[in-house]
Amino acid sequence: MSSFDSYRKQSAADAKAILDNGVPTLEALASALASMPYTGPDALGAAETAFASVDVFTVDVNKPNAVVDSTYTTVRNSLASAAENIRVLERFVGLHVPQMEVSDLGLIHASTQPLVANVLDGNNFGVTVQMMFAKLLKDERDKLEKSLTDTSKYYASRADAIDKFTHLPKISTTETKSSSQSNATGGKDGDENKTSTSTATEEKIARSDHGEANLHRVKALAALDAQMYMDLVAALQSMRNGYIVILDNLEKNWTKLEEPRGKGYGGYGSGGRSMAF
Repeated sequence: MSSFDSYRKQSAADAKAILDNGVPTLEALASALASMPYTGPDALGAAETAFASVDVFTVDVNKPNAVVDSTYTTVRNSLASAAENIRVLERFVGLHVPQMEVSDLGLIHASTQPLVANVLDGNNFGVTVQMMFAKLLKDERDKLEKSLTDTSKYYASRADAIDKFTHLPKISTTETKSSSQSNATGGKDGDENKTSTSTATEEKIARSDHGEANLHRVKALAALDAQMYMDLVAALQSMRNGYIVILDNLEKNWTKLEEPRGKGYGGYGSGGRSMAF
């Protein structure tokens, strides 16, 4: 028995738990998408108009956009959770690749198809399914991780946009400290040493544009918020679609993924060379 059998069995149990929880997960994603305030073909325009509908005299551009903030948290948590589940499934597939001798394995790579195992013993269909599923997992995980990286730049971009508003008060503070010391000898009270310290603080507030936000800056900030909102919703939609395909393939091909050489195959030992993705 291989020393990795316990890891192999645990990986199968973890993958099965993800599959069993698939429907509730997909229902939660559908509910999250249905609750988005701006949807449909006019979603971008509606969001941008709503975000820009402010009074330029009273708008607080430093205040977060509540809609985008909420969407940001919901979507990124979902993306991170899905990416973690995919890594679990990748471990499951990798630990169930059968042992193969070097003489039994030929690798063919064509630009129009994934890597295909050409195993000479004629019982390689399950291995091919594993490899195709592994590629699907990696492709979907790459998309999720790219979305997480791209959306993480939102607040930095928003801060840069806010810095360009000229109506915001620019506050500068100057603090001046001074001290003096005097020494006196031979007085009626004897020698005296006196030290005095004083601190003066000056605060200056500068404004331009008479305290009125520049309308084009307001629209630029609204456009940035609306674009991030759309990017987040699109990422969640893409994640849901990919996750459905993954779970569907996992369910339909469970036996081939777990037992690519058929039930009872025991070739997971260390006597040969295993495939790596």
